[in-house]
Amino acid sequence: MKRCLYAALCALCLSGCYTLDSAHVSDTGREHVLVQNYGWSLFNCIPILCGNAEKDPSCPFVMFRDDVAMEKIQARFDEYAAGRNVECPVFHNDDTKFISVYSIPIPIPYIVCYKEVSFSATLKTVKKEKETGK
Repeated sequence: MKRCLYAALCALCLSGCYTLDSAHVSDTGREHVLVQNYGWSLFNCIPILCGNAEKDPSCPFVMFRDDVAMEKIQARFDEYAAGRNVECPVFHNDDTKFISVYSIPIPIPYIVCYKEVSFSATLKTVKKEKETGK
């Protein structure tokens, strides 16, 4: 029983996560959107676990598929932002061989690597002007 519990805790700690979060800014009428995905890979090239970036995921994470790619989260952002102007885009891509425990970086073997990508932007709704017939 203890082995099953340890295995479940290890899988939970190593699993990846995909998120698409948004917040409306009431003063300006804009919306801030953050799309993020992270996961783990072997030798920084063979995916182990990562967040599921599919449109309708059946599971929150996937195994042996590389969804930690800027193209995947950019595509999901484009679907979400359809018909709106994108302002102030910011990209972040991180490959690391360190994990942080209480803000102390601990080196892990190069065998297992952490990967993360994120995209953040502000969306502005486009108002269509009425056509005037002159």
